[in-house]
Amino acid sequence: MKIVLLNERQAEAVYCGQMVRDFPESELKPFATILGMMRSGIYEPLAFYEQDGTLTAYAWQTVLPDRESALIDYFAVAPARRGNGAGTRILAALAEYYAPRKRTLIIECEHPAEAPDPAAARRRIGFYLRAGARATAMESRVFGVRYQIYALPAGGGAPDRQINDDLKEIYRRTVPQPYYRGNVIFFGE
Repeated sequence: MKIVLLNERQAEAVYCGQMVRDFPESELKPFATILGMMRSGIYEPLAFYEQDGTLTAYAWQTVLPDRESALIDYFAVAPARRGNGAGTRILAALAEYYAPRKRTLIIECEHPAEAPDPAAARRRIGFYLRAGARATAMESRVFGVRYQIYALPAGGGAPDRQINDDLKEIYRRTVPQPYYRGNVIFFGE
């Protein structure tokens, strides 16, 4: 499997060809926002390809250079590759990719109690737990959506306190005021 850090043109192709299919419009950042984060050096869109060049999956992260954790912003496996362990293998490869410079990959999962599809939210959480993630004590509410926070160890794993601080800093730097105040809330630390 080949991991590729996408350039702007490649990222736009995955965004338009895959992400608009894999995520509801309400969950997608505008591509212009993603480009701005890429250009500022804090956003890393990765794609995972088979030897024949077929896209297997993608994982796009917010990565602050001075923090121990990165936030998995978008993760999806190509529909034809789902259900055969590809997602678990990709997450392991992703953790290995980040291990030299990050201790933890942060995963936000919609809380099943408030998700539009509670069964899908529980399946997603189960997938991440089976792949080696662990629940943290932290939750968030971001623009009205309640999330449970999970941690996937990369370079040894960070303690919850560090993960909490890193996630707060990621949002502080990526959500401009006045949008942050009242729309990004953390609790249960």
